[in-house]
Amino acid sequence: MKAPSNQPNAEDPWKDPEEPFRVYSSEEMQALLQTSKGKSRFTLPWGVVAAQVAVTVVGALIACIFWDDGRISVYTYSAFLGGLIGVLPAVLFLLRLEVARGAQRLTPGGFLSALVSGEVIKITATIAMFIWLAFNYAELKWIPLLLTYIVTLKCYLLGLFWR
Repeated sequence: MKAPSNQPNAEDPWKDPEEPFRVYSSEEMQALLQTSKGKSRFTLPWGVVAAQVAVTVVGALIACIFWDDGRISVYTYSAFLGGLIGVLPAVLFLLRLEVARGAQRLTPGGFLSALVSGEVIKITATIAMFIWLAFNYAELKWIPLLLTYIVTLKCYLLGLFWR
């Protein structure tokens, strides 16, 4: 039996493959950037927020038509507020990332901390909005509110699928 060796060799399955780094020319980088610009613009963060706003308006219209017989009542307001609970925290999160991106010296750690703090802001705002609505508007209908809220959250998945 062969004694184990500390020297990596070609037969060692755990050895990292040596792949050389490739330096791209300016023309190749421009071509790569042009192909990435041709992708769907819906996956951009503000595009997802725009889709959430559109879904909120459509949800409120559906509630107005099917639950209220064309009148604006508590069902329409409930659906609209459910969509806003999905949209406003997303806007706060994106604004936090925009502030971090505009920093003078953005490091990977700084961007990660902005991402985490943005998520904390988003979760806190969502919970606060649900609690505030529950205590201040007892007449709200929770079914249209939650349905529109859930559908606005599904816009994130659409952004991933269209990517």
